[in-house]
Amino acid sequence: MNLRSITPAALLLATTLALAGCGSPSAAGGSSSPASGESLAASPAASPSATPTPTPKAYAEKELAAIIAGLKDAAGQPLAAVPASELDQGIESAREMMAAAKITPAECGALADSSAQIPEGSTYAAGGSESAKEEAITVLTLVAVTDPELLSSNVEASQMNSAKCSNFTLELQGQKITTKTEVLDVQTAGDNSFSSLSTQTLPSGQTMKTVVVMGTKGTLSASAVASGTGLTADASEDLARLVDEALAKG
Repeated sequence: MNLRSITPAALLLATTLALAGCGSPSAAGGSSSPASGESLAASPAASPSATPTPTPKAYAEKELAAIIAGLKDAAGQPLAAVPASELDQGIESAREMMAAAKITPAECGALADSSAQIPEGSTYAAGGSESAKEEAITVLTLVAVTDPELLSSNVEASQMNSAKCSNFTLELQGQKITTKTEVLDVQTAGDNSFSSLSTQTLPSGQTMKTVVVMGTKGTLSASAVASGTGLTADASEDLARLVDEALAKG
């Protein structure tokens, strides 16, 4: 497959997943409940005024797909659902590509490693649209995790990584892509927000712009990404609208 054609799409998917909460390795898991017959007697009695911890909301893939259904891009085009099989194939392709790539400076390779990680037990769905007039593609990815703290920490990691690796080069199969990233001051209606504008110079010499807006609410993360040759930071306004509508439906 031609690298010039696959790389932008794969990078777009990998970036979306990394910023959507898939960029942090999952916890080891396991139950923290005491085993039968132990520690109950030794533990202090629970306070009568203790408030039970609410159970985090869980989402099935069909629920996430239903949230995406009916949402529209900036041009009013409905987002078309990405079949689960194609989404999984795209994730695997992005993982393999990022694993094989050489990233300079070396410490920015953490971005590639993080994008290849999908938290155990998470569910996800995506929808997209393509504008021939704007020569741009818009992708909305929803990721639901089991621990809301994972999304919060991932937003913080995204902010730090973008500041630390605002400029880096990715080399694959002897061809290089240079990326310059600027963090944007964009807020969503979610608990946490992150936005950035990346400029990628492809092996062909063509310049690709990618705008990302992410918002989280509880265990749900929504990431809207637009990629094209003529995009500007102004695209973040409509992407934030898309994220807010998705979180509101969740």
